[in-house]
Amino acid sequence: MVGSPVKGIAADLSEVPDEAFAGRMVGDGAAVLPTDPIVCAPEDGEVVFIFDTKHAVGFAMDNGISLLLHMGVDTVKLEGRGFEVLTRQGAKVKKGDPMLKLDLDYLNANAPSMMSPILCTELEENQKVRLLKEGRIEKGEALFAVDICE
Repeated sequence: MVGSPVKGIAADLSEVPDEAFAGRMVGDGAAVLPTDPIVCAPEDGEVVFIFDTKHAVGFAMDNGISLLLHMGVDTVKLEGRGFEVLTRQGAKVKKGDPMLKLDLDYLNANAPSMMSPILCTELEENQKVRLLKEGRIEKGEALFAVDICE
């Protein structure tokens, strides 16, 4: 189970207005449109990397699943403006620990979309993502599951 890292509106990944994300070329998962500025650890795990531009976090869950939390579309072009990092690379975090703070007014005005892909980047052939929630979602609420197919 992967919890939502942020309060907002959950949607299928295909609704992200970006071909690479919507087409699941970067990984499979779900998307959340943030309505709250604090992005938290979706589960217990480790902050593997934080992009220099602060718009995305690589995360390894304690169960071994690798995630990419990509806040918004084309937000890399903002060069870090609108984002504040609240953790550090290599940090061991618990579900709900704050990792990023978003300036939603700035980001909504300057990014093409704040629809944020939450992706599993290294799924095995027999692992499939199953969306658990669409519409309003609370931080930490189950967003999607990774099922093992026989």
